[in-house]
Amino acid sequence: MKKFLALLLAVVLLLALVSCNNQNTDEGTGDTDAATDAGVQENDTPEYTLLNDGVLTIGSEVGYPPYEMFADDGVTPIGYDVDLANELGKRLGLDIQFINTQFDVIAEGLGVNYDVIISGYTINDERLEQMLFSEPYIDNYQAIIVRADSDLVADSLTDIDGHSIAYQKGTTTDEIVEDLIATGSVECTSAANEKILTCFQQLTNKEVDMVVCDSTVADVHLASNSDQYKIIFVDESSPEQFGIGISKDNPGLQKAINEIILDLKEEGFFDELNATWFGDSTEN
Repeated sequence: MKKFLALLLAVVLLLALVSCNNQNTDEGTGDTDAATDAGVQENDTPEYTLLNDGVLTIGSEVGYPPYEMFADDGVTPIGYDVDLANELGKRLGLDIQFINTQFDVIAEGLGVNYDVIISGYTINDERLEQMLFSEPYIDNYQAIIVRADSDLVADSLTDIDGHSIAYQKGTTTDEIVEDLIATGSVECTSAANEKILTCFQQLTNKEVDMVVCDSTVADVHLASNSDQYKIIFVDESSPEQFGIGISKDNPGLQKAINEIILDLKEEGFFDELNATWFGDSTEN
């Protein structure tokens, strides 16, 4: 009887030991799988959120050629930034949706109405306090444009002094001009408009003497209207760079977009884009 009890006890202990070993093995495998999954997500596929599943929603002021404008149908967005957005969507595996937004309030809708801002958007310190930015994808400068028959000349932006000027609200041009006026560096009559096209129309109508805007935008307007306008100054001493605005709550999206932009630069995508929309190889 004692031998039987001893044998039974040995069997019970052996079964308990086997069960414990199996449990440890399962738990170890589970931890390894979880660590592997976490590593893949962190290193290979940045995690990010979207307002709408499967869609990259973009805030843009669709009226700023050549970066964004409507096609002849008056509905379809086209332009430099649109081509870039479409390529981002393709590589992210997402559909693209543009939300046409007034430029001077475009920052307010980031993370609320749209995931990113792609709208000829300059990276600067003030905006960096509000949002993340992608790697820059094009350089830009401030320019002064006058009518083709004008005898006005300029050697700096302060040469707007004493003249009537037009520029677009909410742009870095707006900030620069308002700062020049506020500091007493210039005295001028200014017209801040919702659309850059309105600025050029005012110049054509002789309502203003000058338009101040991005040099890349000025180049495109002059390419098709050389008999109407001319550039008298480009401030190459203060280059600006355009980037994609991204919510501070979405660093994973910033990482994913940056990886694509760097790939596109290496592949010559931006050289092709510049040739398409500017007819040259504007430096990135």
